[in-house]
Amino acid sequence: MRNFREFNKWLSLIVISMSIFLCVLDLFIVNIAIPSIRNSLQANSAEAQFIIVFYIIGYGAFLITGSKIGNKFGHKKTFIASMFSFMVFSFLCGISTSAIELNMSRLFQGISAAFMVPQGVALISSVFEVEEERVKALGIYGAIAGIASVFGQVLGGIIPDLNFSFDAWRLVFFINIPLAFLVIILAKKYLKEVEIKTKESIQMLPQIILIILLIILMYEIVAGGEEGWSGSNILLMLLSVIGFIIFIFHQKSKFKQGKEVLINMQPFFYPSFKIALLAAVTYYLVQDSYFFVNANFLEEQHHLSSTKTGLLFACQGVGYVIASLLSVRFLNKYQEKFIIFGLVIMVVGLIGHIYTIGTSTINLQATTVVLFFYGIGCGIVLPSMFTNAMRKLPVSITSIATGVYLTIQQISVGFGVSLVGRIYFNFTNGYLMAIYAMIFLLLITISIFLISEFKLKRNSF
Repeated sequence: MRNFREFNKWLSLIVISMSIFLCVLDLFIVNIAIPSIRNSLQANSAEAQFIIVFYIIGYGAFLITGSKIGNKFGHKKTFIASMFSFMVFSFLCGISTSAIELNMSRLFQGISAAFMVPQGVALISSVFEVEEERVKALGIYGAIAGIASVFGQVLGGIIPDLNFSFDAWRLVFFINIPLAFLVIILAKKYLKEVEIKTKESIQMLPQIILIILLIILMYEIVAGGEEGWSGSNILLMLLSVIGFIIFIFHQKSKFKQGKEVLINMQPFFYPSFKIALLAAVTYYLVQDSYFFVNANFLEEQHHLSSTKTGLLFACQGVGYVIASLLSVRFLNKYQEKFIIFGLVIMVVGLIGHIYTIGTSTINLQATTVVLFFYGIGCGIVLPSMFTNAMRKLPVSITSIATGVYLTIQQISVGFGVSLVGRIYFNFTNGYLMAIYAMIFLLLITISIFLISEFKLKRNSF
């Protein structure tokens, strides 16, 4: 009987982890498949960027509301409903006949992911009540996200090259359907609903305002670069930026008055969190724009097949997984110095990209080594950034801080693809300019940590 209960617990973990698996898979698999999708739908460079950006906008903007919905209506119910929604919009992505159709479906697919993923930690905590088991389960949950990124890079390369009577890239989205359907059946049978202790109010008006501002700002950045800057482009960009400033100050004012807000400001009272968040913004501007730029350049300029591109990125993924498994031990000992070390590795790796990929002919062996090396840097930095942000916060507010951090993370990723992507497409020597921009952003991230270390030492005297 005990063995049966143990089996149910670990099966439940696999079912729950499929939410983060599908969410991460769909980001990386599409990143690599973008050139094939763009050619098939005859999309311009802006529409190609939106395939990634709209997914991230939907996901990032609704993460906080997604967690509140689970607290209000039940985590299991929300998990199943959002998994079904994710499956439906994956189907709509797969049957899209134009870039506009695909981008609208991607937006709602991202929103579905935002409602699906936050339920994971709550459901895991209810299944694994013993702290030791829960820590192990959360570690597996995080590892599955890392595995999904590697799978996504490989499948995103292999699938578009398959020979079918229809465009093979559509399988990038159709692959979600049987997986999601199986998860829904298993979730209904094996997952138990979490007891709702406190119901949170849903802030719909601020949520709608936030996503409208995000869509306007990112659309104008991308469209302005594609079509040429006009007075209306610049005006809408400025208005959206002003709107963001007013939005944040209004949220802050309401929070001080003790009123319900969309973005809880409590974590911002801690200097360590503000510094970590600032560094995260500049870092995540690089994170996914790197894949977008390199996938396009390898396939369109070096004429590598989608499969070869995916397998090359798998080398980066292997370096990431290896380094991420070792990162926690060293972060506890060396703290911010360890993150700086990882960022330096990434900068050196990007310089290596200039001499291996950014040339007229590509050396595949050298490129494999450079990508693996860059992946090691990512594996050090990516998990450590989040851990570092949460490390000095009281346990009571880590849940709130996680929602804020992940929201800012995803919004920064979207901005990165928009901004660095525009540099890549708009300059004659776009690849090198995009790499220089990424190096510059990583150097700013290093500077933030160095200044923080300097201030901390000065205050200790």
